[in-house]
Amino acid sequence: MKTFRLYILTLLGVALSVGACTNDPATLEGFEADTSTIEASAAGGEYNIAIRSAAEWTAVASSPWIMISPANGRGEVKCKVRIDSTLVNDTRSSMIRFSSAGEILREVAVTQQGFAKHITPEEAEQHIAASASRDDRWFESEIETNIEFKVEAEYDGEDRWLSVDNFELNLDRGARPRTTQLRVNWKINPEPRERVAHLHLVALNSGDELESPSIITIRQAAAPLIEDNRTGDSLAILTIFERLECWSDNGISTTEPMQNWSCVRLWEAGDSSLPTAEAVGRVRDLELSYFNTEEGIPQEIKYLKYLETLSLYGNVNTMLKSIDMGEEVCTLDYLKSLRVAAFGLSSLPASFTLLGDTLEVLDLNSNNLSEVPEALTPENFPHLVSLNLASNRRTMVSNLSNISTMERSPGLHIDTRKTEDLKRLLLWESLEELSLTYNYIEGPLPDFRVGEDGVRAYTAADFSERGDTLQWAVESKLPRVLPNMKRLAINLNFMTGELPEWLLYHPRFLEWTPTTFIYVQQETCYDTEGNVPSFSNVPTSQEYYFEKYPLMRGRFEFNDEIEEE
Repeated sequence: MKTFRLYILTLLGVALSVGACTNDPATLEGFEADTSTIEASAAGGEYNIAIRSAAEWTAVASSPWIMISPANGRGEVKCKVRIDSTLVNDTRSSMIRFSSAGEILREVAVTQQGFAKHITPEEAEQHIAASASRDDRWFESEIETNIEFKVEAEYDGEDRWLSVDNFELNLDRGARPRTTQLRVNWKINPEPRERVAHLHLVALNSGDELESPSIITIRQAAAPLIEDNRTGDSLAILTIFERLECWSDNGISTTEPMQNWSCVRLWEAGDSSLPTAEAVGRVRDLELSYFNTEEGIPQEIKYLKYLETLSLYGNVNTMLKSIDMGEEVCTLDYLKSLRVAAFGLSSLPASFTLLGDTLEVLDLNSNNLSEVPEALTPENFPHLVSLNLASNRRTMVSNLSNISTMERSPGLHIDTRKTEDLKRLLLWESLEELSLTYNYIEGPLPDFRVGEDGVRAYTAADFSERGDTLQWAVESKLPRVLPNMKRLAINLNFMTGELPEWLLYHPRFLEWTPTTFIYVQQETCYDTEGNVPSFSNVPTSQEYYFEKYPLMRGRFEFNDEIEEE
């Protein structure tokens, strides 16, 4: 046991002796460093230099982006050299000098690479679904870059289905890379095929050359195949329901056959207006309400090819939205009645006139139209009998003198002193119903004269079907305006001036309930010229009318006598 202890002590003594010799400057000669160069990356970092020196030394870097610790010493010392990340694109060089008593012992050359100009997405490819709720139709991509850039989209088709929100990029530290987030919004894919787009991240300064092109590829899954049959109709309706984000079930139940859905009516073999034998069992009418969309009528509407009536009503926050109806609804060859109301529409598509051969009823009430769409003319829609443009007010304005300074139109504005939009509507002979209630129509009602604007006088033939003569209208050569009109509503606007004779003595005037739907304008308001809306010659009774049309007295005169029992 004593022999073993002696052996251990001997080993410890040798170890201590060796250690003492290594750290004792007296045992060292001259100055040694284990490297003469340091090559650093653009991001910088820490590097070690092992020093052996018999004399006291100091280390000095010739550039402030190099830090040495410790910066002096004697014996064996491990120096840590910390190099900052660069702020430039080019290579930079510096020197570390080790000296003693004014004598240079060693120079270590330091070279740091510059940051290459780059725009690097975290992921070069994104895969997205064919459809999702509007709040979920986006993704973010993290981009590392040290130059200003823009985003250019390339698509495999005509549809531009991506949009990039504005993004912030702070490059105040020169060439050092920074990151930003791109938020990319996408639209629903209506087609049963995958589609692809490429986002090219392009240097804003044409002089900035990238090491390699920077591209994000987006692949969107295909939509379900909707076939041209009854099953396809039901799938199309379910897809439209989803796209509109309906918050009422509208009577749709996936556990029930389509003919039991309360929002749908199907064609039957005995229907008099059946367009073709193939239409039997297909969707004839569709009505959906209470939804939240910021987009037009879903593209899947085109698959309901035999649709005769379409009604969409009740969008959320319509006054905040500016929606175009969409092109697909214009492909429906058999559509007779279209109601897109309280939807947020601000315009109609260029192809809307394609519906002119079949459309009979058009209801666009409670939208955000700022003018009568140019497409709405009797030439484009010769079969139209009912047109509803009522309540196209985005905001409430009581003084129209402020309308020119507003950022956007508050609603359907017609100044009859400057435009002929109202005149164009009143010359639409085939119309039986026209509602313009609660818009911003100002100025006098257009007057018409026989022989101008294609207006002719009434003749006896005009009344043969009604069973009365209305001789006064014929004898007085009253202008024949809106001859088929059964319901006219122009109330709650900003109109002034006189009620024209063609209106006051119109053969159907009393049928329109003028005390409610003609005379009443927006009281306590002002038009653009400061006039209070009202007509100056509103009749106080109907007697003037009965004098000209005595046969009407029995139909419209109010009988306030009560017979005693």
